[in-house]
Amino acid sequence: MKTQPFSRRAFLRLTGSALGVGLLAACAPPPGQAPAASNAEAGAAPAQEPITIRYGRHDPGLGTNVTIDAFQEEHPNIKIAMEQIGEFPTKIPALAAAGTLPDVVRSWEAMLFEMVRGGQFIDLQPFIDVEPEFHAEDFYEAVYNYPVVDGKRYGINDVIATHVTYYNVDLFDQHEVEYPDPQNFTWDDFEQKARAISDPDNQIWGSETIPVGWHYFTLKQVWQNNGDFFSADYKSCTIDQTATIEAVQFWADLLLDGNIMPSPSQIIGIGGAGAAAELMGAGKIGMQRMGSWITTDLVNNKIKFNIVPEPKKERLATIAHGGLNAVTSTSPHQQEAWMWINYNCSTQGIYNYAAQGRFPAARRSTNEIEPHTWVADVDFDVNWDVVLESTEYAYMLPGPCNEGEVLKVIGDALEKIYNGDAKAADLFPEITPKVNEILADCESVAGLGCLAV
Repeated sequence: MKTQPFSRRAFLRLTGSALGVGLLAACAPPPGQAPAASNAEAGAAPAQEPITIRYGRHDPGLGTNVTIDAFQEEHPNIKIAMEQIGEFPTKIPALAAAGTLPDVVRSWEAMLFEMVRGGQFIDLQPFIDVEPEFHAEDFYEAVYNYPVVDGKRYGINDVIATHVTYYNVDLFDQHEVEYPDPQNFTWDDFEQKARAISDPDNQIWGSETIPVGWHYFTLKQVWQNNGDFFSADYKSCTIDQTATIEAVQFWADLLLDGNIMPSPSQIIGIGGAGAAAELMGAGKIGMQRMGSWITTDLVNNKIKFNIVPEPKKERLATIAHGGLNAVTSTSPHQQEAWMWINYNCSTQGIYNYAAQGRFPAARRSTNEIEPHTWVADVDFDVNWDVVLESTEYAYMLPGPCNEGEVLKVIGDALEKIYNGDAKAADLFPEITPKVNEILADCESVAGLGCLAV
């Protein structure tokens, strides 16, 4: 579920002015496919030849085939062709430049905003307005409102993949360390318990390492101290504020300590970052702050675990990943594309996918179905409620303009800090004007935008 950004300027170069008037016209449903009928009415008159809706996504979409089969049985005139697109963050803008995007794209968070700025996704609200069985109130408000820009809705979220803290019960027991308190788990608690478990000489650590190249992993830690990388509207950089500086330096110091989590040099010694990601499943990590999708791996590796919220400093906060289903402006079958999104993002459609990935759903009704999608069948007690509760304090990842370039500047600074080559207090005030300059350079392509930027 990790977001990999692509450059705004690179995207604009790829799309170019050649799309011009065609994309501008495509910002609304084509005249012949206006959303003037419900799904039932639209499906009542099958086309003479089946219509194929291409559905592009970054993952294999396990469980979605069940939904596809059910949809095609109800709508024999529509075929859904699900495509797993490799190198997703670069391939999607390349497909946009070539005019060959799928009809529906399951977009990552910030990618959605970049595609909207380039005129690649259409407003779905006109379809929703005439769909009597959509029930927008069933969605969690924060994730439902996320893809709304200037009053227009550009995507429908299906799951909320939040981060929580997994802990290895056996390691805690072996070192006689008290389990984390799910009601009050702090950064200081995390450090104390991790330090008590760590045995670097035997390649056992109390905590997972910090994935330095994943900049938004650092951001969630900043949120926990009431800091941020950006203002609420993403138009300015706030990384030079005290709360952000203190948060980054706190975790950098723990990383460099080497007695709490594998340091950059220790990571190399155990096989690099890829190997570090597998340490929890190998029973060599006391705690890991990660998404609920790692449940399956822990169960398969027979790790006895439990779950508590992410540790906090000033407040509870964590990441909410999501898949935003959007109709592309170049699709010749936008009505049918919407029909597929509506079906796939229904209570049952989301359940089919979320149960395979161990995610909570963006719909409340889906989360009421038992067995719950985030729960695994294990023979020990797990506080599964923590996963669903995390949706109440999780935040969707930011969508700044020119995200790739912004994160390059921030990431270069973070790498120096995490390597011990610089301090956050010195670097962050220096890079803030550079990030603000990039954020300000957010012009839309003439003739392309469905959205005023």
